[in-house]
Amino acid sequence: MKKLTLFQLIALSIAFYGSIRNIPTVASVGWYSIFYMIGAAIFFAIPISLIAAELATGWPKDGGPQVWVKEALGPKWAFVTSWLLWVQMFFGMVMVSTAFAAMLPYVIGVPELSNNNLYIVICVIVTYWCLTIFNLKSQAVKSLNTWGAVIGIYIPAVLLMGLGIWYWINHGNVNLGPLTWDTMVPDMSSIDRLAFFAGVIFIFAGLEIASVHANDIDNPKRNYPIAVFVTIGLMVVFNLVCALTEANAIPSSEIQLAVITQPFALYFNGLGAPWLTNVIALMIAFGVLAQLNAWILGPSKAMIKVAEDGLLPPIFQKKTEDGKPITFILIQAIVITLVSLLYVVVPAINTGFIMILMLTTVIYCIVYIFIILAGIILKYKAPNVPRSAPVPGGNLGMWIVGSFGMLGVIFTIIVSVIPSSDIPNNLDTTSVIVQVVGALFFFVIPLIIYKFKKPSWVKQLPPADSAPVTPSGDNNTPSTNQ
Repeated sequence: MKKLTLFQLIALSIAFYGSIRNIPTVASVGWYSIFYMIGAAIFFAIPISLIAAELATGWPKDGGPQVWVKEALGPKWAFVTSWLLWVQMFFGMVMVSTAFAAMLPYVIGVPELSNNNLYIVICVIVTYWCLTIFNLKSQAVKSLNTWGAVIGIYIPAVLLMGLGIWYWINHGNVNLGPLTWDTMVPDMSSIDRLAFFAGVIFIFAGLEIASVHANDIDNPKRNYPIAVFVTIGLMVVFNLVCALTEANAIPSSEIQLAVITQPFALYFNGLGAPWLTNVIALMIAFGVLAQLNAWILGPSKAMIKVAEDGLLPPIFQKKTEDGKPITFILIQAIVITLVSLLYVVVPAINTGFIMILMLTTVIYCIVYIFIILAGIILKYKAPNVPRSAPVPGGNLGMWIVGSFGMLGVIFTIIVSVIPSSDIPNNLDTTSVIVQVVGALFFFVIPLIIYKFKKPSWVKQLPPADSAPVTPSGDNNTPSTNQ
């Protein structure tokens, strides 16, 4: 197999988690975004990437984090990890579905509809169920994903950056104000403002997936860390340029977190071509739809392996004729339908979006705690297992990197639970309940299931192909799988 070049690995890594979907979240904090982005890189993105690369090259099996945690902490916590990775996708997919629903009004020229809660809920539910049926019935999903990334992510990303710089050059500093220490570093005593750190962290969520390619590059011990630093550096620069130019064009109090096209509308109006907003909205909507489509089967395919290992009842092992895990796919659709109803309870779309974002971040951060622990434990438990991309510095290096990552993850969980300044005071209690009860609920469920699992849940493998079957159906040939 031909090895990846350093440039190809960087491009591939960016493709895994590059998106413009979170730009409004970063833009909403103005100059503070510099502090948040650099902090997220140092205390989250870099440590997790380096640890995941060591684990992926030491245990290069299908399964990723679940496999690493199983090697370090045993099958129970591996099950919890796989469960949480599946569950957090529910909320992530609601956010992506919300972004898609917010795009459509701009496509048809009725932008005010993007703030209508009932419309958002109906659109999210209908869209997700349609994609679910499409994935169950069609084989054309890969083409949609590929073209969606090009048309709906890469082209709009380049345009957003270019137009933002153009607006700044032509209009100067409109809404950001001066860049000073006070405007760049948030008041540490105002912890509600620090809650936005969680939103910035979510930009890098999923970066451990790129570590599966650490073995595919020449001299991974040297080149993979370089790829990590360059990739994250580019992500920081891209997000800051796009976010700061949007914050300059739109007052922070008016930024709509779920509406990616808001800055495009302003830029295109300034160019005298407002109709281009409809075009870019259609492109982004297609990209968001493709991203959502890509997520429908992925987590379910990972969970079907868990079910076949006997950690879930046999009903979860059901598949369609072409091998799609139908039970998991339908559960996803049902839960996402229920979660989307939060928009009916919460009057403001921004507020509901933030609550879902925070809960998703908390759940994902629990998974990252397990990944960090796995990295440290396996350094001692399996020191002789070869890792082609180890964390630099040996055991001490792992402790330093792991400590930075753990500090970032725990801090993110804390600030996610505390209501941000953008949550109305009358909904502070609701926000805390959503984060704490939601996270505990989904964390405890797999522990209960694991405690009461039954041996009969393990999938019974069919006899080996070589084993002859007598006409009477009596086959006494020992299975080669024993």
